[in-house]
Amino acid sequence: MAVTTGQEHERGAAAVRPAGGPYGPLVSLAADIVLPLGVYYAARALGAAQGPALLLGGAPPALRLLCGAVRHRRADGVDLFFTVLLVAAALTSLLGGGPRLLLFKDAALSLVVGGWVLGTGFTGRPLAFQLGQRLHRGRAAGERARTWREHEGFRRGLRLLTLLWGAEQLLDGGLGTLAAATLPTDTVPLLARAESLTLLALAAVVTAVYARRFRARHGLPLFGAPISATARS
Repeated sequence: MAVTTGQEHERGAAAVRPAGGPYGPLVSLAADIVLPLGVYYAARALGAAQGPALLLGGAPPALRLLCGAVRHRRADGVDLFFTVLLVAAALTSLLGGGPRLLLFKDAALSLVVGGWVLGTGFTGRPLAFQLGQRLHRGRAAGERARTWREHEGFRRGLRLLTLLWGAEQLLDGGLGTLAAATLPTDTVPLLARAESLTLLALAAVVTAVYARRFRARHGLPLFGAPISATARS
C-alpha cells in the first residue's frame, strides 16, 4: 500500500471538497435544479416552444460548469454528466415528427445517458465515485479520495457499479427503441415507463447487495464515509 504524506492528503481532500463553504451544496442545488426549472417555465409562459425552453433551462448548470472548469482548471464529472443530460434532452425535444418519432426520443436519451455513464467507467473518476463524493465533504471526502488512490478493490468496485448503471440505461434505451418500432403507439408510453422503473429497481437492488457484500469483505463502504474518517469526526 502506498504511503501518502499529509500534504498530499490535504491536496486530495481539497480536490473533492465542495466549493462555497457550508452553502456550497445549496448553491449547487439552486444552479442545477431550481434555476433551470424556473427558467424553463418562465420561457414557456412567455410563449417559447419546449425545445428552446429546455435549452434555456440548461444554460445555468452549463454556465456553472464552465465557470468551475475555468476557475479550478478541471470539470467535475457529476456536473458534466447532468449538463450533458440536459443538453441531450433539449436536443431530442427539437426533433419534429409524428407520434412514432416522439416515442423514439426517450429511448434515444437513455442511450445517450448509458453511453456517457459507461464512458466514465473507463476514466480516472467514474460516475459512482463522483456521486459518492457528493455525499460527503471535508475529511470524509478526503479519506474517500485517499482510499480511491490506494485501494485497488475500491476502484474496481466503483467501476463495476458505474458499468452496471450504464448498461442498465443502454438496455432501457434498447428495449424502448424496440417497443417504439414494433408496438402500438398508445401502448408504448405505459409499457416503457414500467420497463424503465423495473430496470432501475433491479439496478438499485444489485447496487445495494454488492455494496453490502463489498463492505463485509473489505471493511470499506463504497458510498459511506471511511471508518477512519468517521472515528476522527
